[in-house]
Amino acid sequence: MLRLPHGQDCAVRITGPADAPPILALHGWQDNAASFEVLAPLLPGYRIVALDFPGHGLSTPRPLSAPYYIWSYITEIRAVVEHFGWQQFQLLGHSMGGATACLYAALYPQELSKLFLLDSVGPLTTEPDKLPQQMREALADMESLKARQRNYYRDFDTAVRARADKGISLEAATMFGKRGIVCDDKGCYWNLDPRLRILNPLSLSEEQVRAFMVQIACPVALVLAPGFWQQKPHRQQMLKQRLGYLKNIEVHQLQGGHHQHMDGQAGEIAGLIRHFFA
Repeated sequence: MLRLPHGQDCAVRITGPADAPPILALHGWQDNAASFEVLAPLLPGYRIVALDFPGHGLSTPRPLSAPYYIWSYITEIRAVVEHFGWQQFQLLGHSMGGATACLYAALYPQELSKLFLLDSVGPLTTEPDKLPQQMREALADMESLKARQRNYYRDFDTAVRARADKGISLEAATMFGKRGIVCDDKGCYWNLDPRLRILNPLSLSEEQVRAFMVQIACPVALVLAPGFWQQKPHRQQMLKQRLGYLKNIEVHQLQGGHHQHMDGQAGEIAGLIRHFFA
């Protein structure tokens, strides 16, 4: 557990030799550092530091005055990098973690040698004319959140199955549960900050995302699960736009779902990571 400068505790899961090249691994929304539990043993010779973002896994939630904007996670990444004294490192990000990694790569290009993205091509966006409605809904969500009760399950296995029912394997849900489920005399619950489940009042626009992503200087590799991107036309358009922003990118498409790096495609993805980071 790392104590961050602003007083929060940030949990990390570390594997690999201390003197090996470092990879900072960033998980997706409502996941935790166990996202890389399958990949880590398949990446020998690297020091993999996977953190639990605030409000996820074993990390403490943000103060009530601090929202969960995509760019706010940069604070935790900076703190981890400074804690380990890395002059240069490689970033591995899945989903929301990949979106945050893109912002970090744009802000601190001198620190990154390479960036590997798992089913992520930058932050989700909102068109400027839709922001007032989004903010109204977000503020209403915050008000209703005060009256909500924690969602308890009968036992650990029931809580795990509830997560698996949302579209991941039982094995992956169990890995997340070991870092994310808390049990007390009332039952078991997922220890996520409830604010993670509501709309953010503010998002970046596509023009703002472009301004960041064109600043990424390091080589980038992307592994896609095609099913997600082919579901809706606007996702295909976004993917095409985002790939055009990046100067040096290689793209791989593998079968499987959004968490393919934890399931049947993990071995193939690990091979791509080893080759790219070598």
